[in-house]
Amino acid sequence: MSFRLKEAVFKIRCREPGCSFVSDFAVKENIMGATEADVDSEALKIARNLGFIKHDAILGRKHQLSNPDVYKVSGSYEHIGPAAPSAAPVVGPSSAAAAGSAPVRTYRRGEVIIRKGDSATTVCEVLRGSAHNEKLPDLLYEAGSSFGAAAIFKQKNRMADIVAGEDGTAVAFYNLRELSRTNPAKARTLYDEAMEDVFHILRYYEEYSASLEGQVRRLQAKAASSKKAPAKKAARKPAARKGPAPKKAAKKPAARKAAKKSKKR
Repeated sequence: MSFRLKEAVFKIRCREPGCSFVSDFAVKENIMGATEADVDSEALKIARNLGFIKHDAILGRKHQLSNPDVYKVSGSYEHIGPAAPSAAPVVGPSSAAAAGSAPVRTYRRGEVIIRKGDSATTVCEVLRGSAHNEKLPDLLYEAGSSFGAAAIFKQKNRMADIVAGEDGTAVAFYNLRELSRTNPAKARTLYDEAMEDVFHILRYYEEYSASLEGQVRRLQAKAASSKKAPAKKAARKPAARKGPAPKKAAKKPAARKAAKKSKKR
């Protein structure tokens, strides 16, 4: 059994700091694939190209749409051919997707998908739901997104814990070396998406580092101003005026007595 696209809607957001470009794009082209994920992969490319065109038409002079956030909002498909006996919905913790594609697992919210330190042998693609970096929730992966870029290198370990963002999150696990022999186009797409994720993470850390540097500068300026403040207060000497006043008052009576004695003589 295979699938044909009826309609899929993708949301595209520009990652350029300060850019407000966010738009939905509907794809209705005649796309077929062995699985829904295969169909979505091709539809996503079309939606991304539409996003480039619209963004450049509106904001092309300011900046280009580079490495955008793209995720699926909705999708409907038509089943083609007789259903295979094993082609059941993915509901268990692990199963094989239709037509010999990668294993697919479903997760509950907060459940770990990949764990830091584990051997990285597969690239992961979110088919349904969402996932995010446990320590950096802003790094969100929604349907159509890929993560686990460490798997494109030999003998590497996972660099972070990725957890499911909602109940029923479905994730496919692809071995790129095996996939490159059976489906080179899909392997190339996953490789490109994994590399985009690497640059996305690097950009995130650059922005995070810049924000930390700004906080440090503000704290240093605040500390410098607080050190100067006590020096101004120390210049005041209110107690210096109290000493001379009693001495002048004590001399006047003595002077008058001396004058009276001189008159009597």
